[in-house]
Formats: sequence, C-alpha cells, structure tokens
Amino acid sequence: MIRRLLLTLLVAAVVLPAFGDDGSFNAEGYRLPPYRSPTPKVVEGAVTLNTEALKEMLSANPDAVLIDVYNVGYANGGFLQDTPHWTLPGAIWLPNTGNTPLEKRWRDYLYRHLQQVTEDNRDRALVFFCRADCWLSWNVAKRIAADGYTSVYWYRNGVDGWREAGGKVEAVRPEPVVGDGNP
Repeated sequence: MIRRLLLTLLVAAVVLPAFGDDGSFNAEGYRLPPYRSPTPKVVEGAVTLNTEALKEMLSANPDAVLIDVYNVGYANGGFLQDTPHWTLPGAIWLPNTGNTPLEKRWRDYLYRHLQQVTEDNRDRALVFFCRADCWLSWNVAKRIAADGYTSVYWYRNGVDGWREAGGKVEAVRPEPVVGDGNP
C-alpha cells in the first residue's frame, strides 16, 4: 500500500509539471507569456514538421499556406514595423494571432484571413510558424485544429531553423487589419 502511494506520488511529481501546472498555460491549455522558451515536440491536432519534412510537404503540396505569426506592435490603426520582417518565401504574416488570451480584434483578423487564403476550405493545408522556441505558432496551430481545420501543420523550428538549413527568406509586411481606419 505504501509502495503504491510512493509510486503514485513519484509519477505525479514527474508528469504534472509536463502539463503546465506551473501557471504557464490558461484553462484551455494555451501558452501564456513569455512566449520565447523551449517548446514541446508536438501540438494537439497538428502535424509537427522539421525543415526536411516541410520541404517535402511543400514539394508534394504546393497549395499549402505558410503562415508566420510572429508578433509586432500595433497602435492607432497600424503595425509598428520599422525593420524588415524576414520570413519563408511565399508566407503570409498574421502577427499577434498567437497571444493568450487572444483579443477579439486578432481573432477576427486571423479567421478573416484564413477564410480568404483557404477559400473557405477547412481541409486546406496550413503551416504555422514563427521562430525557434516560440509558443505563438504552437498556440495558433492548437487553436485552428480545435476549431475544425483538418490539415494543420506546425513548423517548430520556424524562420530560425529555415535559415540554419540554408533556406532563403524574404521581407514581408503584415496582412492588413480591416477596420481601425483600414479598408
């Protein structure tokens, strides 16, 4: 009996921290700030890709949508971008969509653009990324999969991993926010 109790306590001590019982996650399981820290190897509802797997997937599925979710400041109806944002070729940039909690403005922004790029096809392949050790893309991939998108991918290494593997990058601007004085 005591042996079983000790074994249960030992397992709990090892397993519970892995589930974010330290206050790093909200009640729905999304990562809270800070977002730059080591990430897990998987995200619920998504396929995790390394650089080689991403290249293979893009070769086999050129219609996949690459979505960079790295944050940038926003005020007075505009993004506060004063330096180029480098990302994977062909990617769109939907900043501020991986935050927890996700404000209504950014939720609407995310889903409006997803509806456009997928042409309302929830089976369209979507690849989310930001930087290495960045929870923003993990949050978005988890959120999108939970909302019924069926071909969700998470490129865990992000732009950092792409560059380290010799991949080219290109400068992009954030996709526009509708409202806030924008058309």
